[in-house]
Amino acid sequence: MKIFNPAHFLRHISMPTLREFTDAHPLGQGLAIDWSLAQELLPTVVNDAVALLEATMQGAEMTQAERESVEYKLHLWHDDLRRAHLMANDLSIQEFQTSCAGDREVREAFVSRDAREKSLWMLTFRDDLFRQVELHIAFQAKSNGKYWKKHRIQPGLDPMQDRIKLDAFCHEVAKLYKSVGGGDGTHIEVSKRAADGSVQLTIYIEGPVTAIAHFSENSFKRINTRIALETALVYQPSTGFIETIVKGGAKNHGAVLELFGKHVVETAIKPEEIEKTRYKLNALRDGMMEPFEDWSAYGVEKVRLRRARFTPMGRTGISFQVEALPAKDQDDAIRLALKGLRVHHSFESEYNMSSASVIVYTLATESRKAGHFSFDISATGSSTIKNLSDKNQPTALAVLRSLNVIEAEEVAA
Repeated sequence: MKIFNPAHFLRHISMPTLREFTDAHPLGQGLAIDWSLAQELLPTVVNDAVALLEATMQGAEMTQAERESVEYKLHLWHDDLRRAHLMANDLSIQEFQTSCAGDREVREAFVSRDAREKSLWMLTFRDDLFRQVELHIAFQAKSNGKYWKKHRIQPGLDPMQDRIKLDAFCHEVAKLYKSVGGGDGTHIEVSKRAADGSVQLTIYIEGPVTAIAHFSENSFKRINTRIALETALVYQPSTGFIETIVKGGAKNHGAVLELFGKHVVETAIKPEEIEKTRYKLNALRDGMMEPFEDWSAYGVEKVRLRRARFTPMGRTGISFQVEALPAKDQDDAIRLALKGLRVHHSFESEYNMSSASVIVYTLATESRKAGHFSFDISATGSSTIKNLSDKNQPTALAVLRSLNVIEAEEVAA
């Protein structure tokens, strides 16, 4: 379920995970729950108890301090469930397992739980590791995007864990955003990924004053706030690769790297930018009717273009996007584009495919049912392939190679 609903999420949480989370949560002590009831009733009982607490929070018998305390705990409750919901996917679960490879308690807990329960269990009992994986997944979602760059610097550097030096790094980074109204407030989180030993620094900077409208205590209000600006970098000591997500263009990327060298690793670094490999999306214009490899070797039944965007070639003009139905027996975006164009012979000579959404339909095996996954790609080299699970990433790359979108030796960044 993509849309988060706390009550719906809890209906999928069974015992003992439900009670473990509730008892450990700050809100739990304010909930009156009879845990001796039938297990299938307990998610509804917990939801009803939370709803009752929300309703009675407005009672006159509560002091302002008590009301604010309950309001804060309710906020934590909803936010924690939302975080667990967002991390209840194959990619996150694999990261949890890698991070806790030597943790017997985690292995035993994961045997009988589904993805939602595993995520909630990690948040309850391994909250530090949960946060590290959460930060890693958030970075991966933005990699290859508009604000992302990848460089190579010296390998083997040791990022300092000294809080004073990290704070100095943050304050220097904050100065880069002064021209757009940024403030002086900063916060930094340091996390390490077990899979490759990479170190991630996530920096939050006080953003410019922003007016937002919201409802509080059943009344409409406008408030001024400062939404945090996020900057992050990931350094891999074994290879020297360093990825940055920075707003403000190449100049700010370079400035953040220079400050990283000065304050965090205390070494003058000479970053060498690694350009993104462009995707040759025009190779997809045949509707993927004739792949150059046997996809069944990768467990793939069929590939379709769910969505494609076309831009005029070498001139100004109107770009257009074509979207196909998700059913695999329907025409894909290429076929729909050809059907909709009046002059077919000018299609290939006048339009480039600038971006696409690809659906891969997988074959059933002994270990898993037939299914599908999708990813987005752009001619500039950006993609969401990194957001796929470890088992689907090689399949996506194999499909792109078979369609001549990338060369055999290329690897998606």
